Amino acid sequence: MTQVNCLGKTTGLAAMDQLAALAAEKEAAMKAARDSGLSARAFAVAWVLREDAAVKAAGIDPMTLAKDAEELLGRFPNASVNADEQRRLRASLYKPLLALAQDERARVVDLVVRLLLAEGGE
Repeated sequence: MTQVNCLGKTTGLAAMDQLAALAAEKEAAMKAARDSGLSARAFAVAWVLREDAAVKAAGIDPMTLAKDAEELLGRFPNASVNADEQRRLRASLYKPLLALAQDERARVVDLVVRLLLAEGGE
């Protein structure tokens, strides 16, 4: 629980606790990334979707989806600069997400594509 003073500001000790929790989460993510064998971008897909309520409810395994996404990115390597390849990448991502409602499927595909095509990744 975050400690807040009367001005609505987080106290020093609470901020330190939050930083410690973030550091622990970072270490867990780094270990999981090393163990996954995925690229940084594909691992980002799995890590972000691991707590997604719709993905969980549909019984979709984020790690499997990330592996599929990485394979698809290999098939469409120019998706970040080629609109046709990006369209084909998006279309291919819909298949493993058929268990989701249409609006949730579109949201997850948008998220996955943003993560896969993010600048600064490998």
